[in-house]
Parts: sequence; C-alpha cells; structure tokens
Amino acid sequence: MADPKPDHTPRPQPLYQFRENSWWQTIDRNTEKPTNAPLFHLITWNIDCQAQGGNLRMAAALRYLEQLTKEAPPAVPIVLFLQEMTLSDLKLIQAASWIQAQYNLTDIDTSNWQSGYYGTAMLIDRRLTVNSVSRIRYKTNMQRDGLFVDLAFARDGIAGEQAIVRLCNTHLESLVAVPPLRPAQMAIVAKHLHDPAIRAGLVAGDFNAIEPFDRTLHLDNGLKDAYLELGGQEDNDEGYTWGQQVHSELRERFGCSRMDKIFYCGRMRVNSLQRIGMDVKVEDSKTAVMRSWGTMEYVTDHYGLMADITVE
Repeated sequence: MADPKPDHTPRPQPLYQFRENSWWQTIDRNTEKPTNAPLFHLITWNIDCQAQGGNLRMAAALRYLEQLTKEAPPAVPIVLFLQEMTLSDLKLIQAASWIQAQYNLTDIDTSNWQSGYYGTAMLIDRRLTVNSVSRIRYKTNMQRDGLFVDLAFARDGIAGEQAIVRLCNTHLESLVAVPPLRPAQMAIVAKHLHDPAIRAGLVAGDFNAIEPFDRTLHLDNGLKDAYLELGGQEDNDEGYTWGQQVHSELRERFGCSRMDKIFYCGRMRVNSLQRIGMDVKVEDSKTAVMRSWGTMEYVTDHYGLMADITVE
C-alpha cells in the first residue's frame, strides 16, 4: 500500500569512492574546487530486475556501457543513471575495474532503498564535484523515490564561486493507479529542481509514460522535455524506448511507448540526445540458457538515453 504520509524531506546519504582495494565513503568532495568545464554526458538506463538471468544480463550491460563510455569524448565527464538495480547488480558494478578507476557511486548496498529488493543508483565521474547526495520518498505503492545529486561547477569563471546543478535519477510509478501517482511524484521532483539557489536542474529515468497525462508532465511542472526540444515527435518509432525488446504478446497488448525521458530547467542546454542499448544481448554462449528460462536474450526491455549537456 502507498504510504499515506510520505516524507518529502531530502534524506542525505553517502557517496562512495574506490581506494585501497575497497569502496569507502568519500568525505572530501572537493567542494572548494568546482569543476571548470560546464559540460557533461548523461546516460540513463533501466535494467529489468524481474527477468531471469540477472547476473548474465547485468554483466553484458556493463560491458556495453564500458565500450560506450570509452567512445565518448575523453575530456567530457559522464554521469550514469541506472534504474531497477538489485544487490547483485550493485556487486557487479563495484567489481568492474573501469568503474573503480573512473567513478564514484551513490549506492553500494540496499540500505537507502525503500525496497529491500530494487532501487536506483548513480555512477558519477570522479572529475565532477559532488556537493550532496540525498533521496526523497514519494507517495508510492512500489517503493519509488528520487535520487538527487548536486554538482558544483565554476560559476562564470569567477574564482571561488559555484553554480549548482541538481540531478535527479527516478523511476516513476508503474502501471495505472487510481488516483494517478506519477503527477504528484514529478511535482515533488520539479519543486526541488526549481530551487532558486541552483543554476539548473535535470531529472531523467524511467517515467513509465503510458497515460495521456504523462505527455504534459513537463509542461505542468515548468520543465523542458529534451526529446521534444530537439525536434522529436510523439507517437514516433524513433522516440520509443519500450516495447521493441519484449515478447510479441506484450508488444501486441501494450504497444511501444516513450517511457524513458529527460526533463530539465534553468540555465542548461541539451545539445544532443540519442537512444542506447538497442539490440544489446547476453553473450552468445548464454543465449540458449536464457531461452530455456523463457527469457529473451536482451539485456533489458528498455532502451536507454544518452545526452550531451552544457551548463550555461
């Protein structure tokens, strides 16, 4: 059941860095040394936590993400939003040498998730300055929340002054609820993104956009939809992020949809946006095993998104 009195107060949580052969809470977040370059790449992807073969699928997802990040311009830092993570996923993430060398993590266990089974996590490029990490709980039947990270960038080249960019990784309520829950969840996020003390705000993830009201959630909350801002059209195959990699009976029942989105506000520009994770599968040698379980060999049922972002 939904919590009748959800706590919308940000709940601080640690940030973790790999050093001395282990993941440790990082105390020094370099808050006095904001990142100079006002650029970063954002990747968001939902890795299905319910399909069988979780370790096989997550291992393949991480190999794909490693290659994807290697192909990005090396001078531009990267932030990764992941949804539907499980404890076994977090363990695989922590064991990946490329992540140990390049990223800080918001979560290394389930202690900050409402659900004891699944939740969201961020991988944040070590070159980015993190001022804070927190979660805000929603009214939800599915233990959903918003994971917020404040990044500090050098402000207009002025020494010692910071421009704060607030990021939110979220997995909004699934399916149809009566009354609907996603509008109130997005309104909570938007309130914190419109904080007058910050330079810009961005929310991305699996928005489960399946009802008519989902098409206007950005407008209802004073946000911009990156896909639409860059000329994308609704009800277009090029925008869909769910339905292409599911069993045919599910696709026939529910159709395809643009579940995954990026909204933003303030002094920020999304320069480009593309889908990722298309046709990514487990290793060929594991395909037969997946099929024997009745599971498709795709890493997940969602496409992800990758955006190139400038803080203005």
